[in-house]
Amino acid sequence: MQIRLTWINTRRRKIIAIILDFWISILLYNYIYFSNFNSYPNQVVTASVGSFWVIFSYILGRYKKEKSISAKSFLTSILKVLSLIISGIFIYVFINWFSSIIIFDQLMINQKDLLLKNIFIKSISYIGILSLISQSFISILNYKIYDKKNLWIFYGKKQVYNKFLQELYYHSNYPEISFASASEPLKINKSRNLKGIIVNEKDIVNVENLEKLYNFKLVGLEVIGLIDWFDKEYHRIPTDFIENNYQLIKKLKSIEDNYHNRIKRLGDIFVSLTIIFITLPVIVLVSCLIYLEDKGPIFYTQTRSGLNGKIIKIIKFRSMHVNAEIDGIQWSKNNDKRITRIGRILRALRIDELPQLFCVLLGNMSLIGPRPERPEIEEKLFTKVPYYKSRYILKPGISGWAQVNYHYGASVADTKQKLSYDIYYISNFSFFLDLLIFFKTIKLVLNAKGYKPKKIIIDNSPNTN
Repeated sequence: MQIRLTWINTRRRKIIAIILDFWISILLYNYIYFSNFNSYPNQVVTASVGSFWVIFSYILGRYKKEKSISAKSFLTSILKVLSLIISGIFIYVFINWFSSIIIFDQLMINQKDLLLKNIFIKSISYIGILSLISQSFISILNYKIYDKKNLWIFYGKKQVYNKFLQELYYHSNYPEISFASASEPLKINKSRNLKGIIVNEKDIVNVENLEKLYNFKLVGLEVIGLIDWFDKEYHRIPTDFIENNYQLIKKLKSIEDNYHNRIKRLGDIFVSLTIIFITLPVIVLVSCLIYLEDKGPIFYTQTRSGLNGKIIKIIKFRSMHVNAEIDGIQWSKNNDKRITRIGRILRALRIDELPQLFCVLLGNMSLIGPRPERPEIEEKLFTKVPYYKSRYILKPGISGWAQVNYHYGASVADTKQKLSYDIYYISNFSFFLDLLIFFKTIKLVLNAKGYKPKKIIIDNSPNTN
């Protein structure tokens, strides 16, 4: 099985921070428990403590790269750690005290329970302090050393360079990019913050310049193609810079790995059944609320394009009024009057997507993959979005790389941006990338983000995704 983990390169800082935090958590908890009982705790409990700490830290954004080091950022870090400590204590009280009283009818708390409580409070407090110190050190080290080398030189045509800058505007934080014309001899003065050279592969590079690029590579500078640079730095592949179909074929070669597809299918079934079982009370409650609001249908079905363009049916909780599309398909927009009161909550928490788990069990969809679109919309997108059909190469998903990295699509321009993430996912998909998307989806749901269009863009083509 071929495993491609290029997305890890720009997440080294985050991965190191998570691993360090996890080991701090389990080692401290083991040490404090052993100091009091002269024996080690149940390792399932220990792993749960470590998992709680890193998962909730990730949700709170403790592992994000700091844009600046200041007193304000340090105070924010302290507040996040305090909230984690309080949440951990609350969860401990709920699980150990409340459950023991309800399930085992134990009305009195014995001395050992009190000692365990004190050990847990002491452990999670020490974990918070040491985690704060270690994460602050990593942030300072990353900011002072690694983030300073951020100058790139774009070597190509001015017209392509301007288009390249337009693509960068979709990102809130991008490095300094200078320009060198491919029509002139390549002259570059190395500086301490020069990271590398971005080469526009569509332009003709003469033999002399190729020799210079080769020498720059030998002295440690990165020399990278335009598409590969986007792939590495932003984990997306803009279609405007794809030169031909063969260039895209090379990017999509990993889908030939059937072994991974089988693992993915088994994971889809197991996780879907687990989520359905856990959220069954929520499904029943939401069904009642939808019906009580306007006495309309609880579910809403649509035809979408699935694997290889095959038409499939998906099912969702109805979040709009019954006659929402009486005037035809429209872009969803901010403060959309077609959305019901309960529908706004369902969309914010992604609960309206829960019934699609049954589509996953039937095999029409996957948990992770490009979001399926309506065929009547795609007819208009085919002519406006290059390489749009490449999304058909994988089974569509409930969530995807585009959904966790880009806001709700509300225009053809948004569709092009999302396609750039979909193509990246298709060319790099693996179990580990799916796991990352799964956790990022949980983070989005808990933060109620990404379900609204960022801004209203006037466009003639609709989208309901």
